[in-house]
Amino acid sequence: MTGFIAKWMKMPTLAERLKAAGVRDDLVRAAERTAFGRQTDRELPRLAELLTEQEVVRQLVEGRWNKKMGLFTLTSRRLLFVPGGDAPYGADIPLDQVESIETGKHRGMGTVEVVTRDGRLFVDQILGTQADTFVENTRQAMNPAADGPATYKDPLDELAELRALRAAGVIGDEEYAQRKLRLMDQI
Repeated sequence: MTGFIAKWMKMPTLAERLKAAGVRDDLVRAAERTAFGRQTDRELPRLAELLTEQEVVRQLVEGRWNKKMGLFTLTSRRLLFVPGGDAPYGADIPLDQVESIETGKHRGMGTVEVVTRDGRLFVDQILGTQADTFVENTRQAMNPAADGPATYKDPLDELAELRALRAAGVIGDEEYAQRKLRLMDQI
């Protein structure tokens, strides 16, 4: 439950629940940026157990693979799918094994198709434009810039910076509107 009623009833937010459960900060931040259908948020602590100290969670989305809802996660080293419920099996694909990754739409929901040497992973029922952002972030992680890996920048933080630039007179209203529209597509 979110919004006014949750605040009135003093219900903890997802981030507060995760922090209380001892979930790592990078995963909490990724969860805060994700639109959930709330079917799999209880799998976040389970996902945290699968992560190594050397990898950083860049993005996660809720989706369906093999008829099972779960969390599809991009880390700095691999793609993971953690199914909901008590399903023991998921997918674990190192980024260097990804040959191609594409986004699409199926029945109004986002899809991600990952092709590797060993097969194919197809995740669907992803809300909004999260599939597009996930694919773009995966491609960036697979091909980091020459000066180091790309860092994720929260679109809400970028929007705040954009507002400050307009308030300072560095950019005009027209440029502000165009850049804001691009950022809103990422949210």
